[in-house]
Amino acid sequence: MAGAAGFGLGKRTLDSAPAVPVAAAPATVVATDGTLVDERAMSVQAEWGRTGAILNRLPGTVTLGSVGAPNAVLEIAAGDVLYAVDGLVVMALPGETPAYRAMGVGSSGADVRQLQEFLSSGGYLSGDVDGKWGSLTSAAYKQWRADRFLPERKEVALGEIVFISSLPLSVTPTDAIAAGGLIADGAITFDVLAAAPTLRLSFGVDGSVQVPAGTPVDVDIEQEPVAMVATDRQSVADTGARLVELESTGSAGCESWCGSIPTSGVSLWPATVRFGGPATGAVVPVGVIAGGAGSTASVTLQDGSTVPVVVVLQVGGDAVVTGVDVGDVIVLPGTGSP
Repeated sequence: MAGAAGFGLGKRTLDSAPAVPVAAAPATVVATDGTLVDERAMSVQAEWGRTGAILNRLPGTVTLGSVGAPNAVLEIAAGDVLYAVDGLVVMALPGETPAYRAMGVGSSGADVRQLQEFLSSGGYLSGDVDGKWGSLTSAAYKQWRADRFLPERKEVALGEIVFISSLPLSVTPTDAIAAGGLIADGAITFDVLAAAPTLRLSFGVDGSVQVPAGTPVDVDIEQEPVAMVATDRQSVADTGARLVELESTGSAGCESWCGSIPTSGVSLWPATVRFGGPATGAVVPVGVIAGGAGSTASVTLQDGSTVPVVVVLQVGGDAVVTGVDVGDVIVLPGTGSP
């Protein structure tokens, strides 16, 4: 009986046929119309460079400090009052020859000529610009000071005028010209700044990120986006970070944002780096693309046909491609089989 029962069970097993699996419907996606941009958040270092310094030649007590706080960005123009020592006002005038002596009636030389040129350009000197201080120069200097509401003086003391070769000039005051303090002959009163701060994109050294020259970078300086591009000037910082120098793409310079960059030390600012795009067209998931990038890539449509595509831009799991139309139904590879 046991054997018969076993035979019966075995017979039923042999007679039963396995179920035929139903072919799964292939998974598909539809090519959509869209725009992709490859953007990444990175950091930018900003730093003012120094190209020189303005020195004091009037030792004494600072009776009028600079109009700007230490490390503020100022622009010096011809005729500007810089500060005052023991009541003597120090003024900036254009000239290649530095002020090295007192000047007055009987003085002659390049420094006198520079003062005459300035007075003549303002309509104060009616005589010749000959580098010789005579009565006409005295009268012109007297009238110019009177128009500036400055005390009358017949000569220029050493240090009362600072000749600067290129004006206007961007500078930052030092704490040597704080009102009430003592200042020595030769003390640095202003640091001469570069025409604009240097901005450098900062990122790691693992080599996973490359920033080619011309890559657009938008730097957020005090909530104001500043459009810049990467240059081919690259270096490695002491910390090991890779630095890529940026340059502005605008024609207005940095007038609107330079004042936000601290003149001491290095400051950090957020930036958005656009590595690719914007690219607009047929957007498909990267997973539907077979083969490699470029002209060797292809997709399979719902009717089974294989269509070559060109990958215009890939961002994450999506890509903009040419070769298919918006609305085409594309089969995901590996789907639709038992």
